[in-house]
Amino acid sequence: MLWRFLPWAVAVVLLLNVLERSWRKAPPAPAPQVETALDIVRGPRPAGTEVIVEAPVDAVATRPSLSARSAADDVLSRVRDDTFFREADMEAWVQTWRTLSHATADDLASAPPVSFGELFGQPRSFRGRLVSLQGTLHRVEYLAAPANAAGLEGYWQGWLEPTDGPSSPIIIQFLESPEGMPTGLRVHEAVDVVGYFLKRHAYQATDTVRVAPLVMAKRPLWRPTPGAPDPARSPAAWLPALFAVMMGLGVAALWLVQRSGRRPGRHPVDVDAALAGYEPVTIGEALRRMAMADGAPTGPTREPLGVTSETQR
Repeated sequence: MLWRFLPWAVAVVLLLNVLERSWRKAPPAPAPQVETALDIVRGPRPAGTEVIVEAPVDAVATRPSLSARSAADDVLSRVRDDTFFREADMEAWVQTWRTLSHATADDLASAPPVSFGELFGQPRSFRGRLVSLQGTLHRVEYLAAPANAAGLEGYWQGWLEPTDGPSSPIIIQFLESPEGMPTGLRVHEAVDVVGYFLKRHAYQATDTVRVAPLVMAKRPLWRPTPGAPDPARSPAAWLPALFAVMMGLGVAALWLVQRSGRRPGRHPVDVDAALAGYEPVTIGEALRRMAMADGAPTGPTREPLGVTSETQR
């Protein structure tokens, strides 16, 4: 019976393993990584008495545009990429918040979708432009704003992992947090973001100084995702338990087969204990006792008929 159950158990386990592999989708191929280290993007830092001279204003930043921009062209022209927040960036930052605070849904409806690579590789072309992004928002926290002419007391900041993009983040700053959306350092929320690109911003990472695109938005569109499937309900989680049950059934069947070959109620006998009161009796003594029990005389027995003794002869 064990060999009857065991092949079926192995077959069921293999079948569930095949179903598990077909049920789980293969993870998408990772997107090509983009090197965001400041030393590599901007080049080596000056050594000794060397200084960096900022390049003149790019013509792309000041030419008239077909679409509205977040701030005046002359203000945006003072913004520099691959730097931390500078005093020269403040005016463009404040004007962008003012534009967002007065923007309507129709004003933000014409934002073209862009990728991480486009913003990272063409920051001057996208500066002050309206863009739309999709991805997963991490590390959402409220920050106090520096003293500014717009009277802004604080803003939200999160790190967007773009959909189908590299793992390098995009910095998202926004005025309002969607109602009900979790915040904190351990959140992973799917959002759509429509906002204005400001600069390629430098930040201190755990390993070195890196740069990331900075997009300013009014309010992300939160897309709550259904709860992740419970790993305990996955078919893969059933395999060890099912295999253990099948093995238990096989062992139980083997035990029943062995038990069925024994006679019920029969137990091993201790021979020494069973013969403790036994007294050996000779054949003659046994016959004498039998005769006494039947009432026969206990004297010498007569010879059977037809048998003569040596003395009679």
